[in-house]
Amino acid sequence: MDNIGDIVKSVIGNIADKKAAAVVNIEEVWNIVLDVKELEHTQLVGINNGVLSVYVDSSVWLYHLKVKKNNILQKVRKRIPEIQDIRFKIGKLR
Repeated sequence: MDNIGDIVKSVIGNIADKKAAAVVNIEEVWNIVLDVKELEHTQLVGINNGVLSVYVDSSVWLYHLKVKKNNILQKVRKRIPEIQDIRFKIGKLR
């Protein structure tokens, strides 16, 4: 019989692995969906409750991406159906 501590560690490890895989996956998808110029002006922040948060470096790029949002979201959802929305906000890129 397994020790309860081992079971908990296993479950937590599986959850952490799935989240890490999702982060890598969304970065790969993001690089496919956007063109090179758009990628230069964006940075993925994270996913919370199916909402992908993205920093954009200027109001001009914020507007550009909001205009294309439905198209971008559709392409992302084809690859990652769990993403329900994308929120763009102006922020400092790393």
